[in-house]
Amino acid sequence: MKILVATAIVITAFAVTAHADDDRRCGNVPIADWMSEADLRTKIAALDIEVREIDIDDGCYEVEALNKDGREVEVSFHPQTGEQVHVDAD
Repeated sequence: MKILVATAIVITAFAVTAHADDDRRCGNVPIADWMSEADLRTKIAALDIEVREIDIDDGCYEVEALNKDGREVEVSFHPQTGEQVHVDAD
């Protein structure tokens, strides 16, 4: 019985860890390796969005902005490369 409980705990822990890794779109980049916020602003200037705020969320830079139509968008960028990894538009 104890073996079954221990096995269930290990399987559950593995599933939770795997799910958490899936949620981290940007990986686990050390903060020392992140591009500066100024460099990020320069890189995303071509996207034609008006940056309102830049935060850090789930290991990514998260940019709250307005698109060219005035709609709010949240765009996640990889902290080391500045590549766009996710967009959430209202």
